[in-house]
Amino acid sequence: MRFRKLGIFGAGVLLALTACGSGSSGTSNNSPIKIGVTGPFTGNYAAPGIDIQNAAKVMAAQFNKNGGIDGRQIQVLTADDQCDAQVGVQAAESLVSQGVIAFAGGYCSGASIPETDVLRRHNSIPFLAVASSNPKLTEQGYDNVFRLITRDDFAGPVDVDYVFSVVKAKKFAIMHDNSTYALGVAQFARQEVQKLGGTITYYDAITPGQKDYTSALTKVSSTNPDAFYFTGYYPEAALLVKEYRDLGLDKKFYFHQGGAMYDPAYVSAAGPAADGTTVTFPVGPDTAKGAEFDNFKAAYKTATGKDLATYSIYEHDAFWMLKLAIEKVHSTKPGDINKAMHEVSYQGITGSIKFNDKGDRQAASIVAFKVQGGQFVPIYVLKGTDWIPYS
Repeated sequence: MRFRKLGIFGAGVLLALTACGSGSSGTSNNSPIKIGVTGPFTGNYAAPGIDIQNAAKVMAAQFNKNGGIDGRQIQVLTADDQCDAQVGVQAAESLVSQGVIAFAGGYCSGASIPETDVLRRHNSIPFLAVASSNPKLTEQGYDNVFRLITRDDFAGPVDVDYVFSVVKAKKFAIMHDNSTYALGVAQFARQEVQKLGGTITYYDAITPGQKDYTSALTKVSSTNPDAFYFTGYYPEAALLVKEYRDLGLDKKFYFHQGGAMYDPAYVSAAGPAADGTTVTFPVGPDTAKGAEFDNFKAAYKTATGKDLATYSIYEHDAFWMLKLAIEKVHSTKPGDINKAMHEVSYQGITGSIKFNDKGDRQAASIVAFKVQGGQFVPIYVLKGTDWIPYS
């Protein structure tokens, strides 16, 4: 096992806090604390966005039953960013105009990054990301941006290392879709293949939304890879894996997915064709444990009629980090919250949370999952620099 441990944990929700009204302290204001949630609530990527939105509403209801945050009730305001940069800017401006003191959510880095620029211009309203993983999010030098998910410069190398070390693949075909997230993961994965002494047989992009990718898969096959690694989103991944099966390519090379495919929406869209494909991801609903997880899972089911999806537990932990920060300083002023966010820590559903100077999480626990019978089954876990069977 030759994986370089990067020591960074930062890939998918956003939590931004803005001062309520003019940014007054929470000690003398009994009005609701407004928390904004952005993400794709319509379109091809709506499933994880709605999961994040649902989790925010469940958390607000739970907090409100127990006195809210610092004695004030919570109100969740949402804005659909459609995973689009320009729409994301409009969504962020809309929520700021409504007096939100924070954002918690986001899904696509391409929308989340410009949203942080909006919040920076508006008195550095805090932003906690639960799914957006591109390194730029926390490399901008902003002290109001925080991330609860792994960064792409960690996730890409981890994916490659798993396939290289466990599957014993040496020749990689890498495909992305030119989105901020997928391109970033692909670039870091390509670098890792080269560092490990492997070979890149194919490296190219597809256009999202097309109805047929057989031509691209045929090109991949012609390069004779040992493994095919797709870093895009689940609608395209579902179609790719179906065509991969139909073309008989499952007899030629291994199919591994980027972290965005660790989502029930991928399995639902791909159907039986997803079985046998693998993905690595930090703690998720399939491996989370403990009383807090059980309570949140039950509350989510009661409120929505649905099971938890991937990022709901990260939204849960983002709300708790926000609560701890506000109650530490008894204030909803952005500067006070941002300072406190760097000081508080929390043992959440997703593990221990403590932000470093950049706003990234300081530790990561990574699990390799295989789709079996329509379920994500944990099969390996990264311990230090070694992959060992999950138990």
